[in-house]
Amino acid sequence: MKRHARWLIVCAIVLLGAVLLVEFLSKRGEPEGPVIRFWGAARRVGGSCLLVENAGVRFIVDCGALGETGSGALPPRPDSLGFAILTHAHIDHCGLLPELFKAGFKGRVYCTPATAELVPIMLGMTRGISREKVARETYDRALASLVPIPFGEIVKERSVSFRFMRAEHLLGAASVELMLPAGADTVTLVVSGDIGSGNSVLLPPLEKPRHADYVVMESTYGGTARDTAVADTLESHEAFAEAVGRALRAGGDVLIPSFTLGRTQEAMAVIDMFMRKGVIPPETEVFVDSPTAQKITGVYRRNKADLSLWAHEAYTAEALRFPALREVRSRTSLKVHARKHLPAIFITSSGDLAHANAPRHLMRMFGDRRNLLCIIGWQAPGSLAQRLLAGERAVLVRHQEAKKLSEDWVSPAITVKGFHSFSAHADSRGLLAWLGAARGAQHVFLVHGEERQAAVLAEAIRGTLGLEVTVPRRRDGFVLTPRKGAVPKAFKELPAAGVDTLKREGAAAPDRVYEGNE
Repeated sequence: MKRHARWLIVCAIVLLGAVLLVEFLSKRGEPEGPVIRFWGAARRVGGSCLLVENAGVRFIVDCGALGETGSGALPPRPDSLGFAILTHAHIDHCGLLPELFKAGFKGRVYCTPATAELVPIMLGMTRGISREKVARETYDRALASLVPIPFGEIVKERSVSFRFMRAEHLLGAASVELMLPAGADTVTLVVSGDIGSGNSVLLPPLEKPRHADYVVMESTYGGTARDTAVADTLESHEAFAEAVGRALRAGGDVLIPSFTLGRTQEAMAVIDMFMRKGVIPPETEVFVDSPTAQKITGVYRRNKADLSLWAHEAYTAEALRFPALREVRSRTSLKVHARKHLPAIFITSSGDLAHANAPRHLMRMFGDRRNLLCIIGWQAPGSLAQRLLAGERAVLVRHQEAKKLSEDWVSPAITVKGFHSFSAHADSRGLLAWLGAARGAQHVFLVHGEERQAAVLAEAIRGTLGLEVTVPRRRDGFVLTPRKGAVPKAFKELPAAGVDTLKREGAAAPDRVYEGNE
């Protein structure tokens, strides 16, 4: 009997040892914490996509287009992704969503309520680009996957928890605070999305992170400090309003080429604000003739709860509705130039004067020096708007009249002015202030910025905040280890071999490299 008992005890010890050995071997080569990989917006603007692997769950934050194709931004094996998160509705953050579903993704797509309304409009605007790539059924399935989550509400998806924080970049735009399990610890990763400049009339102030272990932050204007630091939103837009008022009182019309999402609505609000103050003549008609911009304005009106205190006080009924506003079709606004009229304001697309109604308005206005052209957004080098800002005496204008595309060289007499107050991106000072609020940050990864902008910001962060900074390349991977002791291990970069292995489907990974589920 005793011999039998001893035998049972030995068997139990052997079995326990085997279980512990299997557990040990199964964990060999696993990361010490969550793994992040940069699949887009690395050392460039556009194509935002961050892949996160954590406790058997794979998901992405953003699925943006690089340009008109941009398929390279999709992470490998989309069918194995559990879910996706969108920070906002700009195409460089959501534009590849239909392609993600075409590639096999079947999960939920979390975003804020306003973003859930804006994404279908923005994807619809670019539908022509991807029509041959994505079937209507797949496109509709992608839109049906959007799950609206209010700011501040904590979502638990499998082992991951997250919440949205206001980013003030755009209606519905958010930063994401992710709580990721790492053994017995939790790693807090904050993904900034695009951070606002603080100059929005329509949006509430951005929410700064209170705590983070790691931060993935945009760097679009990381190397830029804008000329003037202003005390408040009103002061920041005064130069624009005064220039518009002078032009109108001198008998000129004002042309404001503007991007349909965000910029058009901010321009409308600023004009209304300064009409109320008498800086801009209140009898001036304000024509907005982009159908897409009008749809987007409708989203702003339906989401009044997400607008600023000024917007709530100014618009007691429907937001962005004021007596001078004329939301019309382009044929109506273009006809105004041909008849006798009081000086008027035309807010029209596109923001770069490259297509749509903006060049058509310009062709009707360029010959009168009393008229004013307001450039309120960044312009690519060599673009028509940039050439006009540079004062070139002869420019080529491509425009469409009666379905016929025309090209005309013109010598513009129109007055041209540029204004930075409408920028929806924080400059270096704003980015440092946002990041500096995150207590406990170990390491910062800079994305969504050209290399020079990111490099300048990285040095400023090291010098001002004393944090470690990495400017990752596309496909770079990192293990986010939890803090240990007074001097935490900042991060563990995955060996280059790990990245190379991703290209060989089915290739066995060496023990020293973590390959996740790829």
